[in-house]
Amino acid sequence: MLVSLKLTNILYEVELRMKEKEKYEVIKELVDHNGNKNRASQKLGLSRRQIDRLIIKYKERGKEGFIPEFDSCKKKIFAKS
Repeated sequence: MLVSLKLTNILYEVELRMKEKEKYEVIKELVDHNGNKNRASQKLGLSRRQIDRLIIKYKERGKEGFIPEFDSCKKKIFAKS
Protein backbone atom coordinates (compact mmCIF):
# COMPACT_ATOMS: atom_id res chain seq x y z
CA MET A 1 0.00 0.00 0.00
CA LEU A 2 1.52 3.31 -1.05
CA VAL A 3 0.46 6.70 0.25
CA SER A 4 1.73 10.04 -0.91
CA LEU A 5 2.68 12.57 1.73
CA LYS A 6 3.55 16.20 1.20
CA LEU A 7 6.21 17.41 3.62
CA THR A 8 7.86 20.78 3.15
CA ASN A 9 7.29 20.83 -0.61
CA ILE A 10 8.71 17.35 -1.11
CA LEU A 11 6.46 14.46 -2.10
CA TYR A 12 7.16 11.11 -0.45
CA GLU A 13 5.79 7.62 -0.89
CA VAL A 14 5.37 5.61 2.27
CA GLU A 15 5.39 1.85 2.10
CA LEU A 16 4.81 -0.01 5.33
CA ARG A 17 6.05 -3.49 6.09
CA MET A 18 3.47 -6.11 7.03
CA LYS A 19 3.98 -5.65 10.78
CA GLU A 20 3.66 -1.86 10.66
CA LYS A 21 0.79 -2.12 8.18
CA GLU A 22 -1.19 -4.33 10.58
CA LYS A 23 -0.57 -1.90 13.45
CA TYR A 24 -1.63 1.03 11.27
CA GLU A 25 -4.84 -0.66 10.15
CA VAL A 26 -5.84 -1.72 13.68
CA ILE A 27 -5.11 1.73 15.18
CA LYS A 28 -6.87 3.51 12.30
CA GLU A 29 -9.96 1.35 12.84
CA LEU A 30 -9.75 1.92 16.60
CA VAL A 31 -9.60 5.70 16.27
CA ASP A 32 -12.11 6.02 13.42
CA HIS A 33 -14.76 3.87 15.10
CA ASN A 34 -13.97 4.50 18.78
CA GLY A 35 -13.03 0.83 19.26
CA ASN A 36 -11.90 -1.17 22.26
CA LYS A 37 -8.25 -0.59 23.26
CA ASN A 38 -8.05 -3.87 25.18
CA ARG A 39 -9.14 -5.85 22.13
CA ALA A 40 -6.64 -3.97 19.94
CA SER A 41 -3.81 -4.65 22.42
CA GLN A 42 -4.63 -8.37 22.43
CA LYS A 43 -4.83 -8.51 18.64
CA LEU A 44 -1.44 -6.83 18.22
CA GLY A 45 0.22 -8.43 21.25
CA LEU A 46 1.00 -5.02 22.76
CA SER A 47 0.27 -3.37 26.08
CA ARG A 48 -2.45 -0.76 26.55
CA ARG A 49 0.26 1.85 27.04
CA GLN A 50 1.80 0.95 23.66
CA ILE A 51 -1.66 1.23 22.06
CA ASP A 52 -2.06 4.70 23.57
CA ARG A 53 1.32 5.73 22.15
CA LEU A 54 0.40 4.40 18.70
CA ILE A 55 -2.86 6.37 18.82
CA ILE A 56 -0.92 9.55 19.58
CA LYS A 57 1.48 8.85 16.68
CA TYR A 58 -1.46 8.17 14.36
CA LYS A 59 -3.19 11.43 15.31
CA GLU A 60 0.01 13.48 14.98
CA ARG A 61 1.66 11.95 11.90
CA GLY A 62 -0.81 9.57 10.28
CA LYS A 63 0.64 6.63 8.40
CA GLU A 64 4.16 8.03 8.51
CA GLY A 65 4.15 7.64 12.30
CA PHE A 66 4.30 3.86 11.92
CA ILE A 67 7.65 3.85 10.14
CA PRO A 68 10.56 3.14 12.52
CA GLU A 69 12.67 6.30 12.82
CA PHE A 70 15.84 4.60 11.59
CA ASP A 71 14.10 3.03 8.59
CA SER A 72 14.13 4.51 5.11
CA CYS A 73 10.75 3.36 3.79
CA LYS A 74 10.13 6.89 2.57
CA LYS A 75 11.18 7.35 -1.01
CA LYS A 76 11.57 10.85 -2.33
CA ILE A 77 9.64 11.12 -5.57
CA PHE A 78 10.37 14.67 -6.56
CA ALA A 79 10.75 18.11 -5.07
CA LYS A 80 8.29 20.83 -5.92
CA SER A 81 9.61 24.30 -6.48
